[in-house]
Amino acid sequence: MAVFRRVAIIGVGLIGASLALALRKYGLADELRGSGRREANLRAALQRGIIDSYSLTHSEAVEGADLVVLAAPVGSFRRIIEGIRSSLERGVIVTDVGSVKGALVRELEGLMPEGVSFVGGHPIAGSDRSGIGSASADLFAGARCILTPTEKTPEDALRKVRELWEAVGAEVSILSPEEHDLVFALVSHVPHLIAYALVNTVADLNPEYIHYAGKGFRDTTRVALSSPELWRDICITNRGNIFHILERFQENLAAMVEALKEGSPEELEDLFEKAQGLRARLA
Repeated sequence: MAVFRRVAIIGVGLIGASLALALRKYGLADELRGSGRREANLRAALQRGIIDSYSLTHSEAVEGADLVVLAAPVGSFRRIIEGIRSSLERGVIVTDVGSVKGALVRELEGLMPEGVSFVGGHPIAGSDRSGIGSASADLFAGARCILTPTEKTPEDALRKVRELWEAVGAEVSILSPEEHDLVFALVSHVPHLIAYALVNTVADLNPEYIHYAGKGFRDTTRVALSSPELWRDICITNRGNIFHILERFQENLAAMVEALKEGSPEELEDLFEKAQGLRARLA
């Protein structure tokens, strides 16, 4: 099992802080450094023992690191890498926890200095609450983590990142960057858009109606509590897949609209049963 000498986590929010806590819990890092935009957050992370030190300058935080984790919004990744690449030492592994891969992985690979490896990663864990106050060393226990290597990914770097996630309790799967983005546009990104749209529909009609919402509405729209900044970047970066899937979603919604318009209970029930049958396969 690989134990990293110094891990630099760029973006000490829910996922970054939880990973730091997990690395500490399982003895996978000798030293944990953090960096980010807000010193108050980094100071709080230091006081809580999540990290050992911090810097407001990413390039300073990664000096001497043998693992760098990008846990900031995905829209900032290119800028971050361009700012730290001269501080990355040969042999360093750079990975991320972002929800979008695709062309971004290949772009970041191209920015790596010689001897530095990039391994795309996406832990399917989290909370509708953001920030270090919700961080937990057990956040990844039993969760799935997707790694997205390319033909350029060194096997040793992939192995080390895989072992890291398995050591903190995650079940690792491998997808290509492109397949990852198609899959998660379907099962994550579009559902977030729909949740935001549904809550906005209540706001348009009467915001006070939100207080009548029961468990069904709360469960359906829970993800609308997620960080708008984070999901802005995800949706823009993966907009091609999202647009394609939204078109298919609109076709399914139109079929239900037509059944309602025609007053056809049989057609509506058939559509519901089709959905119920597939949803029942999800444990």
